[in-house]
Amino acid sequence: MDFKQMDDFKTFTDILSRCYPMMEVRTAEDKKEMTEHRKRMESYDMVSHNAVYEEDQMVGGYIAYAFPMNVYDQTLPSVGVGTLAVDLPYKKRGIAKDMIIHAIGKARGEGFPLMQLYPFRPDFYRKMGFGFGPQLNVFRVSPGQVPYFNEADAVIPLNENHLEDIKRCYHDWAEDHHGACDKQEYEFRHIAAEHTHTVGCRINGQLKGYLVYEMKQDSSFKHDLKIIDWFSNSNEAFQSLLTFLHQQKDQVSNIIFPTFDDDFAFMFHDPRHASKQLIHRIYHGTHERGTGLMYRIVNVPLFMMYIADHSFGQQTVAINFKVTDSLLNEESAHSIQFQNGKPQMSDEHLGHGISLSIDIADLSSLLMGCIPLQKLLDYNKADADGNHDEIAKAIELFGRPTKPVSWTFF
Repeated sequence: MDFKQMDDFKTFTDILSRCYPMMEVRTAEDKKEMTEHRKRMESYDMVSHNAVYEEDQMVGGYIAYAFPMNVYDQTLPSVGVGTLAVDLPYKKRGIAKDMIIHAIGKARGEGFPLMQLYPFRPDFYRKMGFGFGPQLNVFRVSPGQVPYFNEADAVIPLNENHLEDIKRCYHDWAEDHHGACDKQEYEFRHIAAEHTHTVGCRINGQLKGYLVYEMKQDSSFKHDLKIIDWFSNSNEAFQSLLTFLHQQKDQVSNIIFPTFDDDFAFMFHDPRHASKQLIHRIYHGTHERGTGLMYRIVNVPLFMMYIADHSFGQQTVAINFKVTDSLLNEESAHSIQFQNGKPQMSDEHLGHGISLSIDIADLSSLLMGCIPLQKLLDYNKADADGNHDEIAKAIELFGRPTKPVSWTFF
């Protein structure tokens, strides 16, 4: 089995059409368009297509994306693995596993401490050491349920002519949010798409928020408004966008809100989901919730070096991490002294510290702020050994995580 830099995009497109029917690549024209798209994507420095061959036959491939990422207010280089596919006759031979191992080795060699991906099956990738990322909430409410602000500034329509302002607005937002990735040029393609619409809010001449949406037909005169992207950098812009959505109540049946905000329901006077279903006794359904983005730290010391200025809390405690990586058949030890919450790597075992045994998947989720340590201990996903008071400090250290958010899809 050989790994090569991909140059046969037509064969890869054929494989994708068989493996991912939801892509709707069916006709010769569809395949031609997809092939040309893959060629254009390869022209970006941060995109790399990788193919797997058995003799002269391409049997699969994946795409690696280099994303500068905000991790606790530090810019950290990360690799996104996307569009991984194994042709149907070659499945169940461990080729997908080999591709992930290849991607990990390549990431390590190029100095990337973190990988991320969107799984077609979360359980499959969890076995490969990827931990669960942030949970996404999707609300479905009528426009009348959305708050209205009398003093809010009116929104303005935006298009591709405002692209630089839109990019600047997004980058300002990303600089303030842990987990956000720097969007590339092609990721703003929705702004000029035929089926989407964009509005924004300017405060003192500067774009402080924007909303990208599409209209989905519900009936002859009613539609659903589906939000694709939504970013705001001030409360005034946030209120303007909400008021715009409220004002669509004469034509729109439902607003479909995706959000990582776990407290979003408190914003509504009536947060009930459009289905108006009870979910348990007298509890009203408010939203759907799902898992998607997953993280894998591929170089723990390098990851900790990048976030050395971040404080997880105010506790001072030493932790000797014993990390299991079943995919690579590795066990590693990492001793870290947290001084007022800030991590300092140690070359030696810290005799005064506690021991924490954990899988690389759960360590990735823990260090990225996706879950508190107490929960991992409760769920038997980690095991702590040592002085009771020191264990309590470690639990408190990772007790109030800053959860990541990311609107980068690949």
